Amino acid sequence: MGNNLKAARDRSSGFLRYVAENRPSWEIRFFSTTETHSPEAWRSSVLAWKPDAVVLCASVMPWARRGMRLVPASCGIVAFASADEARNGMLPQRTLFVDVSDVEIAKAAFALLSRRGLAHFAFAHPGARLMDEDRARRRAAPFRKTVREGGFDFREFGKEGSPSEMGPRLRDLAWSLSSMPHPCGVLAYNDQCAREVMDACHLAGLDIPKQIQIVGVDNQEDICENVRPRLTSVVPDFEGAGHLMARRLDALLGCGGAAGESGRELPPRVVSCGVLRVAERDTTIDLSGAARLVTAAERVVREYACAGLDGNSPRGLTPDALAERLHVSRRLLEIRFREVRGEGVAEAIRKRKLEEVRRQLRETDRPIGVIADMCGFPAKTHLDVIFRRTFGCSPRAWRRQSRR
Repeated sequence: MGNNLKAARDRSSGFLRYVAENRPSWEIRFFSTTETHSPEAWRSSVLAWKPDAVVLCASVMPWARRGMRLVPASCGIVAFASADEARNGMLPQRTLFVDVSDVEIAKAAFALLSRRGLAHFAFAHPGARLMDEDRARRRAAPFRKTVREGGFDFREFGKEGSPSEMGPRLRDLAWSLSSMPHPCGVLAYNDQCAREVMDACHLAGLDIPKQIQIVGVDNQEDICENVRPRLTSVVPDFEGAGHLMARRLDALLGCGGAAGESGRELPPRVVSCGVLRVAERDTTIDLSGAARLVTAAERVVREYACAGLDGNSPRGLTPDALAERLHVSRRLLEIRFREVRGEGVAEAIRKRKLEEVRRQLRETDRPIGVIADMCGFPAKTHLDVIFRRTFGCSPRAWRRQSRR
């Protein structure tokens, strides 16, 4: 499922976490690529099992579309990794699409690269597999829009017409990267494409990160940690997508598999999850040193915002405790944070706490008072005030909206 094995594992983990938490009366069977690699294999394996619902991934969708006429009308379908309804128009109306948001990926990458003071940006998808070409174009579009709305220069590499062979493709990409104004920032379609961008930079004699700063997508650690310099990568919420998919599937089956069959309305047809974080490594180093301090601070914030450094603080992490952990003064930490992020340390901690609150509201049935305590808010009333001020509604109302 998805672009790599880690994404597949994370999606499966999120799916199975929902099953463990909610205990729906499902019998689940996983089919391998071999069992779904052709229409004949699809019919003899998946369809022969006569499932009530099918979860698809991008790689099997072409075969699934061809054999869909054989799927009984009562069978619900949830499609991963492709929320393009035009592309999947042959799938029946009862199909739900669960995806990771390309808009959120683009925003996360741009936010990081723009903090480095860059004014020139590119999107690269060299060597994207045929099945990924549509997705690469759809991922390029929000990045292009975000960059141009900021008033910056944008280019795209790897569109139709680029050589299919590795050698000529790298030479073309090396020439294109050399012709850009430097320094510039490049978002690659995924980590595999980012590795090709790095190879092209080495071929052209371009310095990473002084001249080219590169961000991949998926955070495949076998790639990111084993290239030099190490690759920065956006981390999509694949596990959240798996959890959301299971919940949507539960709702779909509760509707009888099609709208109107049980008098209940189907949930929204297209839903998506966002980005967990950007895993910053050497390809986006801030040579001034300010971002290195902020990056270290953000790692601590992500892990300890709710519970505090001792794991049992009723207020969660405090700015003073964070500064002490990083062996810097509170004042210096505040200055660097505002330089790089444009916000204060306390605001960053509060955002992380609220992010966890929303996850808990979306994925669990815990009482709001318990969630407030778990996420470092001294009282439910305190959480209510901050949540309303930030999101314009109460935690209870947000929980209802997120589950529609």
